[in-house]
Amino acid sequence: MNRGELRSSDLLDLPAVAIAPGEALTVIRRRVLAWAGMLSLALLVMSGQASGAEDIAALRAAALEHVNTSRQDEGLPPLEGGDVLDEAAQLHAEDMLERGYYSHVTPGGDGPRERFLDAGGGEWELVAENIAMCRNCGALDRDRISQFHEGWMDSPEHRANILRRGLARFGFGAASGDGVIYAVQTFAGPGTSRGKGTAEVEDGDVMELAGDELNAARHEAGLPPVAGSSALREAILDAVPSDLDSFRLQDLDLFATMPRSLRAFRDLKALMAECGGCGQVITEGDVRAFVNDWLDQDARRANLFDPQMTHYAMVVRRDGRGRKLAILVLAAER
Repeated sequence: MNRGELRSSDLLDLPAVAIAPGEALTVIRRRVLAWAGMLSLALLVMSGQASGAEDIAALRAAALEHVNTSRQDEGLPPLEGGDVLDEAAQLHAEDMLERGYYSHVTPGGDGPRERFLDAGGGEWELVAENIAMCRNCGALDRDRISQFHEGWMDSPEHRANILRRGLARFGFGAASGDGVIYAVQTFAGPGTSRGKGTAEVEDGDVMELAGDELNAARHEAGLPPVAGSSALREAILDAVPSDLDSFRLQDLDLFATMPRSLRAFRDLKALMAECGGCGQVITEGDVRAFVNDWLDQDARRANLFDPQMTHYAMVVRRDGRGRKLAILVLAAER
């Protein structure tokens, strides 16, 4: 039989930004929601009659092998199988079959990220998903999985997910019934760093890079430069734990108890941001991206361009699983 209409289905990771100003300090919260920006696609294949299905474990092994072969061909590291991703993919395939819809978003409004989190996935990881569906296309077996993979690789959006950098794990699910097969690929990992400049930076280099970026912008605005302050930096480090697992940015009040080292300053201001799915190590691009995020927001730029400010400090922390947090403090010397 002829191959039917071919569309692609993919969910891409585009940034979503939420901004919430505080009373005593300014907060920018930037979370990269790895699944925002859905492109509606579907892979429809028409061929023979359905027959018996193979064991799902064998299908998952075949699906992972196809993905890793494609990644190896492009010089990319292989992915590992992940139980959480398998569960999320399988439940979505079964749900689409049972309720007769075909979409990344369920009738109740849940998308790939919700499924990943419900299955126990990490809050700050990059998440991506490919889906496919065919009618009257034969058995749910390794040959069918191979055809699905070929179809995904022929679609630029699907291919981009399969070959995406910053991924570490892979999951697969499939369900069939009444002549219909649904297949789901899921991906997760720490993602990649933001901005230009991939060189890894040490903690001490963050201050210099941030100062260069900030003072270049202040110079263009006709303002005097601000100087780095070790006292401000130590105050930030004391307030933010090195282990970010249970830390929530919205709970932080840097100036709740004024350290003695800061009494030489007045009119302190803090800017904060965090991102998810943005890599394992801190790079030059990360530091510049955080500073430029603040410069792009009117209220935050006003703080950065305050002519009374004389000193600054900036710290970036990471959890190694995709989350990064940045805090910049400005102060005027008494």
